[in-house]
Amino acid sequence: MPDYSLIQHFHMPSVYRNDHEIDLDQLTTLFNSVGWERRTVDRERLAQLVRGSLYVVSAWEGDRLVGFARAISDGASNAYISTVAVLPEYQKRGIGRELIQRLLAGRDHLQFVLHANERAYPFYLHLDVGFEPFDNILVRRRKF
Repeated sequence: MPDYSLIQHFHMPSVYRNDHEIDLDQLTTLFNSVGWERRTVDRERLAQLVRGSLYVVSAWEGDRLVGFARAISDGASNAYISTVAVLPEYQKRGIGRELIQRLLAGRDHLQFVLHANERAYPFYLHLDVGFEPFDNILVRRRKF
């Protein structure tokens, strides 16, 4: 299990943006770098992934996309954090934490749900932003 207490909090990206203006070529590069090639095969579906999210936060180092997070929500009651990705060479610098905090900021009226893979699960618990385990989640997996 990774030691998340060693996360470095320096050399943060110069800009965080809360908008849907994402360069799809750079998003493809980011997703491919973290093993999400399936999400980038169809460019229109990738664009819809961004458009269909109520909340989008991105991290930029100059004009380079280094992190991306999104949440799907009705804006009134519930939100689902569906995607959090940081370029591997920018991981462990607090970027993922900042992306999550910006998704949650000012939205205490929403219940946020997050499904994490086994590797990322300890990271989300370590964030100390209120995520807690919940046992009775049901999932219908997509068919490719």
